[in-house]
Amino acid sequence: MFRFRKADGGLSIVLAIIVILVFLGWLVNLGQRECSSNESCGKGYYCGSDFSCHEMPTIEKTVVQNNLIVPSIIIGIAIIIAAFVMKNGLGFLRVKRNNYKHSEEEHHSHGEGHGLKAP
Repeated sequence: MFRFRKADGGLSIVLAIIVILVFLGWLVNLGQRECSSNESCGKGYYCGSDFSCHEMPTIEKTVVQNNLIVPSIIIGIAIIIAAFVMKNGLGFLRVKRNNYKHSEEEHHSHGEGHGLKAP
């Protein structure tokens, strides 16, 4: 059925050697690591991604004080101006209002008078 040839045997040996070399390379890499976790390093040090111990950086807290009085005054003035413009209109923003009033005859012609006259 299936015959084992010499070429197949040579291929199997080459594949086994490659697997052994990869495994040995992994072992050498594992052995050259200085640390594998933070506990492997001393106090004040941490294990980096390169598997060596690094000193922990000192982080200093800086106090930032924001003065928000000037921006709040600007926003307040802008709101007041916007309210004035919306109420009174300004130049090209002016809204035309229809102040047309119906005359007395038009009220009667639309049937709003009911035929009664004031004394």
